[in-house]
Amino acid sequence: MIWNCFAIAGTAVKVLFIAMLVSGCGWFGDKDSNERDPNDYLQAQPEADLQVPADLPSKPGLDPFPVPQIAQQVNPSFYPKRPPLPDAMYANDNRNEVRIQRLGERAWLAIPEPPTTAWPKIKQFFADNGVAFDYEDPQEGRLNTIWLALEASTYRDIVRTALVEAKQDEGLNQGRDRLLIRVEQGLQPTATEVHLRHDNDLQGLQTAGNVASLSEITSDLGGAENKLLSEIGAYIAARVAESTVSRVAQKIGSGAKAELARNTQGQPVLRLFLDRSRAWATLGQSLRNAEVVEVDVLAQSSETGTMEVLLPQSLFGDDKSKGLLCRLTFSCSRVGALSVTLRMSANIESNVYDVLVFDGEQPLADNDLAQQILVLIREYAA
Repeated sequence: MIWNCFAIAGTAVKVLFIAMLVSGCGWFGDKDSNERDPNDYLQAQPEADLQVPADLPSKPGLDPFPVPQIAQQVNPSFYPKRPPLPDAMYANDNRNEVRIQRLGERAWLAIPEPPTTAWPKIKQFFADNGVAFDYEDPQEGRLNTIWLALEASTYRDIVRTALVEAKQDEGLNQGRDRLLIRVEQGLQPTATEVHLRHDNDLQGLQTAGNVASLSEITSDLGGAENKLLSEIGAYIAARVAESTVSRVAQKIGSGAKAELARNTQGQPVLRLFLDRSRAWATLGQSLRNAEVVEVDVLAQSSETGTMEVLLPQSLFGDDKSKGLLCRLTFSCSRVGALSVTLRMSANIESNVYDVLVFDGEQPLADNDLAQQILVLIREYAA
C-alpha cells in the first residue's frame, strides 16, 4: 500500500513537470506569443526612402560610424615584417660599487642607488659629523653646509678633519669654509652622482649660495673636494646609515643622463644629456666596460666624434631564437665579427649629444640590430 502511494505521487510530479515544459516552449500555440517566424526575413521588401516634408529643414546624410583620417607618418612602422626582439640584458659587476669617477680635473662620486635613497644618506653623513646645512633645494638636488670657522688643528669629526688637512697641505690657514653639494641622476636609472665643491670666503670669488649647477665651479681646494668625496663614498659603501626613501628627493633635478629614442627617420638614437667631453668619454668607457661581450675598438676620432668598433656577430646572431639566448647567457662562440661605426653628433639642444650606428657612410639598415648595440652601450655606461 505504501509503495502504491509513492508510485502515484511520482507519476503526478512527472505529469506536472511535462506540462510546465510544454507550456514554456509554447507548443500549445499561444496566439499572444511575441515570437516571429525565423524565416520572415525571406519575405522582407525594401521600403521607400524616408521623405522629409518640404517645409522642414533637411540635413545631408551623415555616416554614423566614420573612419577617421590618419595623418601621413614619416616612419609608420619600425618593424614592418616582424615584431622586435626583447632588449638584451647585460651585467656589469662594477655597477654595484661605490666609486669616484674622474674626467680630467673633474671628479664625482658614483653611487649604485637611486637619488631617493642616496639623498637621505648624504644628509645623514653630515648630520653624524655635526655639520648643518644653511641651503637645501631637493628639486635641484642641492645642499650647502654652513660656514665653518676651523680654529683648532685637530677635530673629532671627519668633515672638519678633512678640511683642516686639506688647508694644511696647501698652506692655507685663513678664512671660513663650506661645502656645496649637488646630487644628480646617474647614467643608469638606479644610479646617483654626487658632485662636491669646496668654497673658502677668502679665496677667489665667493660662489653664490643658490647656484644650481656646479659644473662651471672649481673648488678653492681640490684636496678638500677629493677627501670629502672619498669619505662620503666610504660612509655609503659601509652602509652606516639605514636605507630610507626620501619623498622630497623624488624630483631631484636633471633627470636621466641617457635615453634611447628615435629620430625623424625612425633610426634608433642613444641620447646623452652631457657636455661633449663627458659624452665622448662615456662612449669610450662604455665599450671598455663591455669586455664580457668582446667589443673591440678599431679606430676613433674625437674631432669627428666617430668610433669604429668590432662586435661579435654571435651576440646578435641571424638565428633570432639562438641570438636571444646568446645575448642572455653569453654562451655563444665568436664565429664572426660585425664592424660598425658609432657617430656622436650635437643635438639641437644645448649639452645633448646623439649616438647613431652606421654601416660605412649609411645608417645601419637593421634597426633591431642598431637598437641592441645602443642598449649595450647604455647598459655599460657609467
